[in-house]
Amino acid sequence: MNRREALDHFHKTYAEDMLHEKLRQVAVLYEHRKEELIFSFIQSFQSICLQANSAEAHKTTIGYITYSMRRTYLRERIYNYVIEVYGANWYFDPLPYRGTYDAGWAFGLLAELEDELSQLRKPYMNKVIQPDVERFVLQAAWEFHQYILKLAKDAMQQAVQLPEFEALKCENDLEIRIGEYKGISEAVYSTAYGVLHDSTG
Repeated sequence: MNRREALDHFHKTYAEDMLHEKLRQVAVLYEHRKEELIFSFIQSFQSICLQANSAEAHKTTIGYITYSMRRTYLRERIYNYVIEVYGANWYFDPLPYRGTYDAGWAFGLLAELEDELSQLRKPYMNKVIQPDVERFVLQAAWEFHQYILKLAKDAMQQAVQLPEFEALKCENDLEIRIGEYKGISEAVYSTAYGVLHDSTG
């Protein structure tokens, strides 16, 4: 068995099935703890709105609030999404406010996946190496992110009714977006359209 064959065997025999099992566990966990998770997400949103409502903030009209997964953090097993507040020019604006949302409830299972696959690769006698496992896990991170996106959609109806959010000085087309840091993201709220893609409907 050459390296390519070993890697293919490893993926088909172990990695893909284990990934599906971990995602199933995240789904079950989400349903069992949904109200608690929504409450925690809303708290993170309330906190960033409080920062953005400070006296200094009123010099800038807010155009974007983003929740971003950072793969560099995932490599270090830091499961915080970075929350950032921008003006109308988004990434070109200086960044005055930053917070975090702890997504460890979902990404802790990604860490378990990596640990378990790291053990299972050893019988392949260095034809499957640790960077192969790390690459698979980083690619899988986007699938775990989908549960953070679902949570954001489920929480947004309540979040945008917070007085701390309503007090913000916003652009007419303000967006709240969830995604990858300076990469693909999805709008879950727009002042122009309201709550978008509510996952309950």
